[in-house]
Amino acid sequence: MYVRIIKRLLDLIISLIAFIILIPLFIIIALAIKTNSKGPVFFRQKRVACNKEYFNIYKFRTMYQETPQDVPTHLFSEAISFITPVGSFLRKTSLDELPQLINIIKGEMSFIGPRPALWNQYDLIEERDEYGANNVRPGLSGWAQINGRDELDIQTKARLDGYYASHISFLFDLRCFFGTFLSVFREEGVVEGGTGSLSKRKKVMIITNHSYMLYHFRKELITSLKQQYDIVLVMPYVGHEDDFQAMGIRCIETKFERRGTNPFKEMKLFKRYKQILKEEHPDYVITYSIKPNIYAGILCKKMHIPYAVNVQGLGTAFEKRYLSKVVTKLYRYALKRAETVFFENKQNAKEFLDRKIINKDQVKVLNGAGINIDEYAYQAYPTHETFHFLYLGRIMKEKGMDELFAAAQRLREENNSFIIDIVGFFEDEYEKQINEMKDFVHFHGFQENPIPYYAEADCIVMPSYHEGLSNVLLEASAIGRPVITTNIPGCKEAVDDKTTGLLVKVRDSNSLYQAMKQMLETSAAKRKEMGLAARQKIINEFEKSKVVNETIQQIQKGGSL
Repeated sequence: MYVRIIKRLLDLIISLIAFIILIPLFIIIALAIKTNSKGPVFFRQKRVACNKEYFNIYKFRTMYQETPQDVPTHLFSEAISFITPVGSFLRKTSLDELPQLINIIKGEMSFIGPRPALWNQYDLIEERDEYGANNVRPGLSGWAQINGRDELDIQTKARLDGYYASHISFLFDLRCFFGTFLSVFREEGVVEGGTGSLSKRKKVMIITNHSYMLYHFRKELITSLKQQYDIVLVMPYVGHEDDFQAMGIRCIETKFERRGTNPFKEMKLFKRYKQILKEEHPDYVITYSIKPNIYAGILCKKMHIPYAVNVQGLGTAFEKRYLSKVVTKLYRYALKRAETVFFENKQNAKEFLDRKIINKDQVKVLNGAGINIDEYAYQAYPTHETFHFLYLGRIMKEKGMDELFAAAQRLREENNSFIIDIVGFFEDEYEKQINEMKDFVHFHGFQENPIPYYAEADCIVMPSYHEGLSNVLLEASAIGRPVITTNIPGCKEAVDDKTTGLLVKVRDSNSLYQAMKQMLETSAAKRKEMGLAARQKIINEFEKSKVVNETIQQIQKGGSL
């Protein structure tokens, strides 16, 4: 309905109105062209329409008469030498495209769609066939235009056009429409003779174990890196891969068992990484989590690819004696030539230094992934009668579930009135225990958007055994909630004890019980005050842009980018 009728009707009405209003501008541009160089005002060229039919596109002439016809500008060795002074201005501001209002009126084009390819631009036409982008009406502007324009290589341009073709809607068209004005205003993506100039930029590959987590915690970093580099993401697809692709970022899927130890499957993953690195030839690699850190680290070392590693926590790898020895040796070998090893707390960095895994000059400690304080804005403190504790995270022993349930049961036996909201997914067997306590423990499962649950909570509880730097504590604090957590590296950094929350002993249900009881007995006014102090701490120490800038500066400091 929208594509067949409404979109065409809007195109016709808006183009007719725009054409009439812009007649004076047409006259001014025509005079400027005529006085600047010999030749006609308008330029016609054979282009590819919907379903690979042909039509003549109209433009204001921006090149000298002697310029070869039907040749894409990126094929000229010195494209700028063929462009007139007036033409240069028209191209930068996209005013040369205005005569295409005639094509839109005639029904050959739309305001929004893939830019029409030259009839002999076979590489682009073939790539668009792969993504189904030749089956829609071409546009004056489009998704690829506002995501790089001349800078995009052919494959990326076709992929973005294909994404548009499969997601056409009024709201998407509106986004492209207003995005065009912003791109023109900023003069973004204009590179004369530059189709594919992004391919000349350095390629940064990011290898991780979870697409959802990468998007949730690192999208701002990736967005910033994308401004300077080609980005390729290598990861299992478990959510948000479409969002990355919509950003114009190429994604490569890997099969991954995060906690798997089958040697055959692990060797298969190692070989997959090797294949990808050989095919892609990245200029720089960034890894997240233990398996990518070790496997990709070993490969980058052998293939002489500069790389940086992110250690987001030690997990159980360093707790079990035999496993600890194996992991230490693997890490020592894998990180030997890493330019930077990022940590989220000083204690984890010290552990690596003490084990002689890395050198001091490789270490960079960041304040976690940082928090977007606009996305996690302050939420008014709740006024409901029943006190709500919130646990948000993976439901597993290492997150302190045994201690949490033991403390909760003890509080309940004392006739305290409260609810514990559990948000997350099971990694260990706790369903039976939760069902047995369902009158005061409410299980909500995994939630894409955790903010409403933070907002309804009086206090967040995170009795974890080990963390890199708990994002849950940062998010809860940013929203303005007091927290109870363990006095361990990765948790204690996010809390000022007795000011923004309470610290308890790790693996100690009695200590947790005492803290939860204290929070229950604390006045709402005091808890609100603690929440406000928590948000201020986040603003001062953990604001996202600071962490992103610090990360990029450190990566570039090595000189490989």
